[in-house]
Formats: sequence, structure tokens, C-alpha cells
Amino acid sequence: MTTPQFSTKVRCFHDGDCPICKAEVKAMKRLDRDGAIEWVDIVRDQAALDSAGISYKQAMERIHVIDENRQLQTGARAFLVLWKRLPYYRRLAVLVETLPGLLPLMECAYRLFAYYRLPLTGKRRIDEKN
Repeated sequence: MTTPQFSTKVRCFHDGDCPICKAEVKAMKRLDRDGAIEWVDIVRDQAALDSAGISYKQAMERIHVIDENRQLQTGARAFLVLWKRLPYYRRLAVLVETLPGLLPLMECAYRLFAYYRLPLTGKRRIDEKN
């Protein structure tokens, strides 16, 4: 399988204090040998969130990725943007986009995970406006 070439980096906003997120991002970073993804830790870079127009609360509730067209993607679609740039994951992205009903199922599973992510990692949900 040939490696697709992307002219623009995508930006992934992730929670650097979440052990689940850290493990997943660490694995993806190892595969991102071409540097196709800019990894932004939302806990340590509030300015990046501000410049993207994403509140801290929004970023803590769902994964956010700015794609190559400067469009904001969240949830399952955000993962697809990332996976298309990573070896091994590319095949998964093709399956998710090809098989009918898989993307909505993945989004449903992601929403469930995202809802319980903070309590599972010992954090409180963000209630205040940011």
C-alpha cells in the first residue's frame, strides 16, 4: 500500500492529562513518521484552542481535529482524519468509510466513551463556561 502524501498538516487537539488519551496519542505519534499531524495538548496550550475557536469545555468533551481544508471535525470523523495519515490505521479508515453504517456506529460508541471519559480517569466534567 502506498503512502498518501498530504500537503497540509492537520491539527489534533487532545487532553494531555488523560491517561487513556495519552496512551492513544503516544501510539499514533510513533506511527506519524512523516509529521503529518500537529499534536496540540489542550491542557498546556490554551492559546491554540483560542485561535481555533474551540472552548476548553468543548475540547474536553470531544476530540477535535482541523483537517487539511481547515474544517473542524469532531468525534469519529476526527479520528478518520487522523487515521488516513497513519500506517495501519489507513486500512481501518477505508473500512469505516466503505462499510454502510460503520461510521454512525463508531460515532455512537465514541459519544458513549466521551461521556464517561472524565469520570473514568478521575476528573470532573467541565460545567463552567470557558
